[in-house]
Amino acid sequence: MSFTQFDGTAAFSGGGFMPPQATQTADPSYNTSKNRDVQTLLPLTVKQIKDAFVSANEKSEFVIDGVDVNNVTLVGMVSDKVGRITDVAFILDDGTGRLDCNKWFDEAIDANEMERILDGMYVRVHGRLKSFQGKKTLNVFSIRPVNDYNEIASHFIECIYVHVYNGRLQKAHVDVGVTTQPHMAIPTNQFSGQYSFDGQSSTEVKVLEILSQPSYLAREEGAHLDDIARQLKIPVNDLMLAVDNLVQEGKVYSTVDDFHFKSTANA
Repeated sequence: MSFTQFDGTAAFSGGGFMPPQATQTADPSYNTSKNRDVQTLLPLTVKQIKDAFVSANEKSEFVIDGVDVNNVTLVGMVSDKVGRITDVAFILDDGTGRLDCNKWFDEAIDANEMERILDGMYVRVHGRLKSFQGKKTLNVFSIRPVNDYNEIASHFIECIYVHVYNGRLQKAHVDVGVTTQPHMAIPTNQFSGQYSFDGQSSTEVKVLEILSQPSYLAREEGAHLDDIARQLKIPVNDLMLAVDNLVQEGKVYSTVDDFHFKSTANA
């Protein structure tokens, strides 16, 4: 019988509490230079994944709240980390359950990314769900430490809101007699870190608008994260989440370093 080591006190401490290592500057070791073929990241809890229906076909597609789910984002505590030559395995504990995770080393920067991840550390992970012989796991393609514990509570709020939204959407399909499987949906802007119907967060949309400004188009290096954060009036750490998603979706790319970005639409 498994038990959780998740610290609920830390998760919901709120009140602007920041751990000692918290910083408002961008972390150069947080990799945003990867361009992967990903879909919208759905915020989930481990329990939702454990309870998910998995299709019997060879793709092992996950269905949660009536929608197909592949790429997800979770927040939790790392435990039982085991490093190997080609990958690192660890367990993510978010208080609702424990999920086996793997981070494969496709590039040298992947190994560097995992070196700073330690047991007992709270992290946000982006990854793709896998199922093999009935065991559900997460293939992690991005991981970073949580520097503001408010992010943990915020993540759970997002999970609840998206769960309720997709549940109502599924009920609406049933009520009108729609039998086709709806695509993954994320609600319109209702909370901080909000999403639009096409899965693009409001912050990400604003970042793209800034990168399309003539002054930044004319610069070979593009826009610096500090400049974007100043215009959006948000912390750089919050901005990094949006920029990382845009990089993974192939909509922006880093230029001279990990702090300057340009839009691929205007490249």
